[in-house]
Amino acid sequence: MQIVLLDEARFDNFAINHPNHNYYQTSNYGRLMSKHGYNAYYLGLVDDIGNINAASLMIVKNEKNNKRKMGYAPRGFLIDWNNDELVKEFTEKLKDFLSKRSFTYLKVDPYIVYKEHKINGEEKLDGESNLGLVEKLQNLGYIHMGFNKGMEASRPRWNATTILNANNVILFNSISKEAREKIKKSVSYGNKVYKGNANDINMLHGLLNKPAAPLELLLDYYQFYGQNGGCEIYFTKLEPVTYVNSSKMMYEKEEQINNELNMQMQEWNNPNKSNLINNKLKSDELLAQYKKNMLEAIELFQKYPNGILTAGTMVIRYGKTVTFVAGGVNENFKEQYPEYLLKWQLMQEFGKQGYLIADFNGINGEFSSEYKTQVKTELSNKIVEYIGEFDLVINKKSYYTGSKLNPILNWLNTPI
Repeated sequence: MQIVLLDEARFDNFAINHPNHNYYQTSNYGRLMSKHGYNAYYLGLVDDIGNINAASLMIVKNEKNNKRKMGYAPRGFLIDWNNDELVKEFTEKLKDFLSKRSFTYLKVDPYIVYKEHKINGEEKLDGESNLGLVEKLQNLGYIHMGFNKGMEASRPRWNATTILNANNVILFNSISKEAREKIKKSVSYGNKVYKGNANDINMLHGLLNKPAAPLELLLDYYQFYGQNGGCEIYFTKLEPVTYVNSSKMMYEKEEQINNELNMQMQEWNNPNKSNLINNKLKSDELLAQYKKNMLEAIELFQKYPNGILTAGTMVIRYGKTVTFVAGGVNENFKEQYPEYLLKWQLMQEFGKQGYLIADFNGINGEFSSEYKTQVKTELSNKIVEYIGEFDLVINKKSYYTGSKLNPILNWLNTPI
């Protein structure tokens, strides 16, 4: 077998049918990166009769003055990682192929699960695992860049995902209790989900939580993945009329409860008086909140009669996976949990359409309580920790000399 350059169509046909397919390993991503100063190459390990046994997109910074030539295979390779002989042959022939073209090294971060975790971060003992793969790759000359927990790598090493199901009840019960309660609350406020289009990308960017993906990147995603619904935009909008009616209904319902508690407290010999007092205090707080909501809803209706955006997201569909590549919430309405409702309704729809996985993208492996991490973990039913980044060294002298002179490769740290 030998390494050859594949055309886009041949590569895409192989990639979409591979178990490790992902939207990075596509000609769409190659063309996107070509727009940003990179060259895209599609490499395949092909046998004597033309069958492709392994392949990968490799991007290379287009800089003539760069003394060290570096490649990056995002979420690659597309190979059977359990086939030791195939991995060894692909590695050796790839090194030879790149050596003849004066490469210093190739960075790769395989789309392979190292460990599976529960949504609280604990390791799932009966979950997916590939503990031995790191050592196998090291024995083949790959340098492992560590088990980082933050966002310092080229791609997140920890991801929150949900295994989808066409049955809404099963799917709803598979996510956390906290998420289920927030979804119900968001519905009661009058948030509605609707689909946007290319003209709405600026509005979506305005909702993104900081630090945000560049506007140009969102435009590029839509341009290169948008064919046949591959990239879509969705929003939640708060409809003031519904908000007014729901707030009024909640207020009147709580007011009735409050009056009943007040009457029970008048019974001087009631044995549950201490509990009644606590319940009355809680009810008073709710009444105050619902009254505030009613006044706010009326004000919103007067100011925004057509509604106001409360959350937005962009998704990429590829293979059997839907990835939430960007999203955010209107800070003024965060407590209504519109982002929970938005993603939940999309998960339902994608599950019915036959998609198997909803990928909420990277999270902090420390499982911090920050809002973005909380939304992703509470809506997920599976946390995956990937095996991380590796450098396949082609030219040792250039690699180690360059590492001392330039330890941080800025082009690899650019969020794309």
